[in-house]
Parts: sequence; structure tokens; C-alpha cells
Amino acid sequence: RIDYSNKSLKDRIEVSAARFITSSGIPDIIQNGIENDNIVTSGINYERNLETWKIKSYYSQFAQNRTLTHSLYTDSTSRFINRNQLDLQLANSKRYEFGFNQKFQQFNSSTYLRSIAWSSFYMRKHFANLSIMAGIQISENELYQPYIYSVNYHNSSKFGTFNIHVLSESQSAHPDANKSFSNDFESKSQSTFNYKISKNKLSLNTFFTDVYVTAKNFYDYNISLFGLNIAYSFLEDWSVYYKNIIPASTSQENMLGLIINSGLKGRFILFQNNMDINFHIWTDNFKNTNNSFSYDPFLQYYSLSSENNFAIINRNLIHLEIQSNISGVLLHYRIYNLLNALGVENQDTFFKPSAIYPEIGRMMQFGVTWHFDN
Repeated sequence: RIDYSNKSLKDRIEVSAARFITSSGIPDIIQNGIENDNIVTSGINYERNLETWKIKSYYSQFAQNRTLTHSLYTDSTSRFINRNQLDLQLANSKRYEFGFNQKFQQFNSSTYLRSIAWSSFYMRKHFANLSIMAGIQISENELYQPYIYSVNYHNSSKFGTFNIHVLSESQSAHPDANKSFSNDFESKSQSTFNYKISKNKLSLNTFFTDVYVTAKNFYDYNISLFGLNIAYSFLEDWSVYYKNIIPASTSQENMLGLIINSGLKGRFILFQNNMDINFHIWTDNFKNTNNSFSYDPFLQYYSLSSENNFAIINRNLIHLEIQSNISGVLLHYRIYNLLNALGVENQDTFFKPSAIYPEIGRMMQFGVTWHFDN
């Protein structure tokens, strides 16, 4: 990865480029499963201040070449994805923004080729605690929603911080969903409400998210999630926390289950401040009573097919992480699935990350980080 930035009184430029290569085996009882993934991505951001206006521009490029070989996956040929985005904004001192956004996507496999592009023209107005954006979207392909809008509201007081975010737009359909229903775009509406308050040693953060996706008569589904994060500091360097994500409602059978994490964090300082130890132990729970939510590990997409058993199994695990700083030398020690590491073997002490992986026990990590000067 390469990053570059430069800033002056009137200009600012940021450039970044990276390449990510994955070559990994995949468990397979019939043959040697292999995944080869090559990603090249880059982006440039440029801003310039004029007398009463400010110009913002951004361009990004993403290219991926991915090959999978597995007995449960029928297409072992390469899949090519190419995406780029251009965004231009013109803002003035009265807090008005005028923008243009252009997106292009191309997907190519042995049996399917799709190339789409769409543009957005929009205006945004900023107020004290509120911003409103509205615009139009155009494309040579059929857009089921030719408009775009968003509303953002933020308010902070002694009673806490409250945020509302609403967005409605057309977006590209997943290539594999497109193959099944022959639509290039889908309409997405998302609403998010967030509330956070901190009093003395207690902090509370709660959110509600509702997402509705539809594509004419092809499909439509709605997912609503409720989340709660609570943390309590009972000593200066010690705290407990609790987090959950609860599915509030869904319009389809493929429903996400309940996710709960809770833990204890602490810190020891020993040997006249020469050893600093950070301690963290936490639980990781996932429970779905109908066991119907499934995620395709090959396409990295929620599964709509009942032919393959891609269900995510329930889990109830305990993890431990210890990090010590000894005179500038960092020692890391992590145990994922602590009960299994201690010799406990039952259904709750095995973890199955996805349908293609067998049930696994513990995973241990140890590392040393040492920074040298000169």
C-alpha cells in the first residue's frame, strides 16, 4: 500500500493505492479447495478553496480477479469485477452543496457479462443540526427509482446525543441476484436511529436500523435490527460491557439470528510501572431458533437456495486476550474458544465459521512487537 498527501493554504491532495493478494486453501472432502483473489484499488481526493466556494473531487478505482475451486461450487473459472466512481462537489459559504456522481461497474465470468453505469445530480443544504439532500439518478438501464434523497439530523444535549439518518436511492443489484431475476438495479431505503448517553461510570448506546430493498416484481425484502451497547466502569482501569443485535422484524424466512457479546476489560501495572498488562475476556454468542439464515461462503452473499446447507450454526464461545508492555516490548497472547483450550468438549465449545468449514476447536495466537529507534 502506498499513501501520499500534501496540503497548502488553498489546496489539499490525497492519493492512495494498494494491492491485496489471497491464496488460500478451502476445506473440501472431495478435492483440494483453493481460493485465489487479486485486488488492485486506488483513489485520489483533491480539494481547493476559492474566495466563496470550495471544490471537492474524488475518484476511485477497484479491480478484482477471483478464482474458486471447490466441489460445492460449480463454476471454477475466474470472475472479474471492475468498478470506478467519480464524485464532484461545489460548496459555498452559505452551506449549499451541488454535486455530481458517476459510477460504473463491470462483471465478467465464463457464463455472464454485465456492464452498467449510472449518474446522480444532487443538491445538499446544511443547517445547524440538519442536512437535507435531494437529486435525480439516470442510467441507460432501467432504474426503478429515478430520485435520491437523504436526511441527517444530529442533536447533543445533557440528555444525550441523538442521530437520525435516512437514505433512499437506486443501487446496482448483486451480480448473482441479477442472473436470477434479470434486473440491473434495485431500490434501497435505509433509516437509522442512534441514541447515546454517558453518565458518570455508565454509558449507553442504542440504535435501530431498517433496510428495505426492492426490484419491481422480482423481489423485495425488509430487515430491521435493534442494537444495545452498555458499558460500566467500576474501577479506574476496569469495566464490563454488554452488546447485542436483535432482529426486530423481517419479511422473509431468511432471517438473521440474535448476536450477544459481553466481556470484562482491565489493566494491571506491575514492577514500578515497568510492566503494563491489558486483560480482556469476553463471550461470543449467536442464536437462531429457526436456523434458516444462511450466507453463501463462495459468493459472499446471502443464500436464497434451500438446496445447499449453508446455515450458520449457533455458538456460545469464550475468548481471552492478554497484552503486556515490558519496557517497550509488546507481547500479545490470544485464545479464541477458551473452554475448548481448557479441555472442555461439547457442542458449545466448537465453532463452525461457515458451511464449508468443519467444526473447529481453539485457536491460539502469540506475537512480539518491538520498535527500534535509530
